[in-house]
Amino acid sequence: MPLPDYQLTVRNPADGSVRIVLDGSAFEDVKYSRALNDVGIFSMTLPSDADWPAIFSLDALIDIERTSPLTGFLQVEDTYLVRLMHRFRNGNEERFVVGGLSLNHLLARRVVDPNDDPLAAGGYSTKAGAADTILTEYADEQCGASASAARAFPNFSVTPTLNIGSNAGRRLRYENLLEVFQDVCNQSNVDFIITRPVDNSFRLTVQPIGTDKSRSTNYPFAPFVELNPIRGNLSDPSLLFDRKKEQNYVYALGQGPGESRIVSELEGAGISDSPYNRIEFTTDVRTAERGDSTTLRTGARAALYQASPKQEFTFKPTGAEPGNIYRLDWDIGDILTCAWDDEVIDLRVREVEITLDSGGETITPRLEPLNE
Repeated sequence: MPLPDYQLTVRNPADGSVRIVLDGSAFEDVKYSRALNDVGIFSMTLPSDADWPAIFSLDALIDIERTSPLTGFLQVEDTYLVRLMHRFRNGNEERFVVGGLSLNHLLARRVVDPNDDPLAAGGYSTKAGAADTILTEYADEQCGASASAARAFPNFSVTPTLNIGSNAGRRLRYENLLEVFQDVCNQSNVDFIITRPVDNSFRLTVQPIGTDKSRSTNYPFAPFVELNPIRGNLSDPSLLFDRKKEQNYVYALGQGPGESRIVSELEGAGISDSPYNRIEFTTDVRTAERGDSTTLRTGARAALYQASPKQEFTFKPTGAEPGNIYRLDWDIGDILTCAWDDEVIDLRVREVEITLDSGGETITPRLEPLNE
């Protein structure tokens, strides 16, 4: 299979107008990642040029486009905000490095300021309900149209809520907005993404991302994706199962002094995996008021997720293996079946890292177990 064509379009952050378009011959190496519910990264090395600092100014928009294996046309992989420039000399040659972060980084630039919540009480921003509802409300109030003028991002919109995802509760005061989104999504069966529909406008969407393509869900009535060396579509597999820092029984501590403090206990998965595997810990959820069981349980579930065993699966597709073509057979957020000898597990694509250099294209997906 031929190497996909690539193109980079750099845009003015003030109005979205195109500053320059670069094809694959213009850069020496590129690395970028697409991350589910996280911030992707981008880096590129160019021959040095006096025009680069003005073109790649702070928060300039970089669209990286790759040929779609489905349509044969270029499609945007992701958009990145320029956050790094590095000019250096290597022997007799000068180089210029550009680094960027995906649009999800906009959420990391805000904290939850109760002053921008019209219903804030007692110095806290308190919300409860379907996961996508509370997240879209937080985004709208903290960086969208309802935020104060100094905190609202220009041309930032939020897709209307569909009232989906497990119920969640939050009582917040100056917590990082990206971390709030990640905690809620980790236990609520929704995802989030910020995209650039046109020019310099940005849109936040909260909804499930990807498709369940696992064998266990689809066989025998629908097509499925199973990666297996025996099937000839799984190269260089790596399976990591790390339980050194596992904790699986949480005491969520709410408000109150001493013995009057509210305590909610929650058990996670894996306790019975060995006679000794009940591993206890505490998490502070004192923002939960008396009677606010939703916020308390949400905090407990988020803590269990963070302390769960780390299972990670990676492989290196060649781009020519039937049933294992990036953006044709699978993409970010999809659930796949991965089999290796006696190990058969359903995993979700959490991240894809792509490297372009003189050796061609290298794709490295990272898959993890489904959220409990």
